[in-house]
Amino acid sequence: MKNFTYLKSLFLTLFVSALLFSCSKDDDDTSVDDVVDPLDTQANLLNGSWVVKDANSVTKDGSVVNVFTAMSLTFSGGSASGGAYATLNSDSNEIWPASGTWQFQGGSSAALLRSDGVVISISVTETTLRTTFSTSGGIKDGNWVFDFVKQ
Repeated sequence: MKNFTYLKSLFLTLFVSALLFSCSKDDDDTSVDDVVDPLDTQANLLNGSWVVKDANSVTKDGSVVNVFTAMSLTFSGGSASGGAYATLNSDSNEIWPASGTWQFQGGSSAALLRSDGVVISISVTETTLRTTFSTSGGIKDGNWVFDFVKQ
């Protein structure tokens, strides 16, 4: 009977020890769920409403174009797979259509492909956005740069 009690106590001690060690947190383990896609991060920066920074913030072929000063650009639903955009007070649908969709061009966080086929280079922070792109096949052909600030 003494041996049985001793074995029972030993088994219980080993079981509790194993349970405690198996439940400890392993700080060296990086879960796949903790990895954030850089395209999601970039898309989250884009999401929101942007306005043209000032009267000198839009250029075509290096010359200031002041007809877009009241324009606003809104990105919504942005993720690694793309999102939607809409504009208000855009002077030209050739340059910035009223609405459309976008996706990251070739997996790059620095380039967007709009649904109208225009590829846009972007530089974005939490408060600023610069878009650079070229248009062709219309009156407004040229190399465009827009500087926006977040509303």
